Amino acid sequence: MVTSPVGLAWPQRAALILGVLLVAWGVADLVRSEPRLAVLHLVTGVVTGVAAVRTRVARLVGSLMGVVYLVVFAFGVSEPGGAMDAGAVGNAAHLLIGFASVGVAESCAWCEQRARRAARPH
Repeated sequence: MVTSPVGLAWPQRAALILGVLLVAWGVADLVRSEPRLAVLHLVTGVVTGVAAVRTRVARLVGSLMGVVYLVVFAFGVSEPGGAMDAGAVGNAAHLLIGFASVGVAESCAWCEQRARRAARPH
């Protein structure tokens, strides 16, 4: 287990940064009295940040968060004024977070494959 962000692979660092940004967004949602989105952002931010400790866990959580945020984007866009509508900027951010999460998952898988190839005897 890595105890320093410096020892993390770059997709893990990206997951950690994404988690911190989501937690900050959740706190901002609390200040603006948007409890549904605050819970979404706080919980997923903490889960994403904690998952950064291992590439396998970050890959799994990245896949899951990609689905979650792409679904939230779809509901936000399809139901203006609904529970998951975060406005034009927020909905666009949900779309970007969804794709970023999928990118983290894919990059973690690539890092795992590279590590397995490096560990094979030649």
